[in-house]
Amino acid sequence: MQRKTIFFDLNHNEMLNIEEKDFSDFLGLIQNLNLKIKKVENKALTKKVLEDVDILVIGNPINDYFSNIEIKEILDYVRIGGNLILISEYGGDSLQKTNLNDLAPNFGILFEKNLIKAKDSSTNNPSNIINIQNFPNKNVVNGLREVIIGGTCSLFLNKGAKPILQTDTTGAWSEIYNVTTGEWIRDNEKQQVIAACTEFGQGKVIALGDIDIFSKDNNFGINSVDNQKFIQNIFNWLIEPVKRPDVMTFILEQMGNVQNSIKEFHLTINNIIETMGILEKRISYLEERTKQD
Repeated sequence: MQRKTIFFDLNHNEMLNIEEKDFSDFLGLIQNLNLKIKKVENKALTKKVLEDVDILVIGNPINDYFSNIEIKEILDYVRIGGNLILISEYGGDSLQKTNLNDLAPNFGILFEKNLIKAKDSSTNNPSNIINIQNFPNKNVVNGLREVIIGGTCSLFLNKGAKPILQTDTTGAWSEIYNVTTGEWIRDNEKQQVIAACTEFGQGKVIALGDIDIFSKDNNFGINSVDNQKFIQNIFNWLIEPVKRPDVMTFILEQMGNVQNSIKEFHLTINNIIETMGILEKRISYLEERTKQD
């Protein structure tokens, strides 16, 4: 069987650089999975660059932005069978100064500009270390007992994107950074999604609100509880091809969206024509009045 290729984008100042010591254990996991590693530092993401890439990793870009052309190329790459891992951090695009949210919403995912906190069970104090022990019934989280996340933003989902890591229904809340005051403002307590998955055409997407799970951090890194198994599950799920009926459903949905867009376009044109007719009659009326005066 041909080795799958994992491709790390480093052209947008991403934090997730497997050559750094902090991610050496993650590198070891990739090597154990027999994945072929590629990376790029000085090239934009184009169709040519993404050729023969099975998994594209965009690991928390900082102070850099993806061009509209790159976003289109990434969408096309996933649509025809590529797989994508999108990673942000607490504060989302606002704090990281990037534009993942120009790309992610195409997959039904939005990185929110917040920090998720919960009460520490041992001290009862607020903490940004989140213990997750309840999981939805999905392949990505099969066999997991506990995952620990630290310093994450939450995700807003639509278009069929599904949560794979989320907080309990109570006990967690988000805090939003106020640029003016430099303070984090607490929001309402509710269940928070911090990792999600979706299918897009023939490809798949995983999104996470935290990068530290890939690091060697002793408190919430790759070697904590079932974090490594969770990451391995991600790769196993991405590598498995999308089922043909799911691809056909995607195509039909896209056709429906195009039809709706055409209907809206026709409606807009008809409204413009009707408005022009009314204006033309009004102008003719005013001209006649002017002649009579």
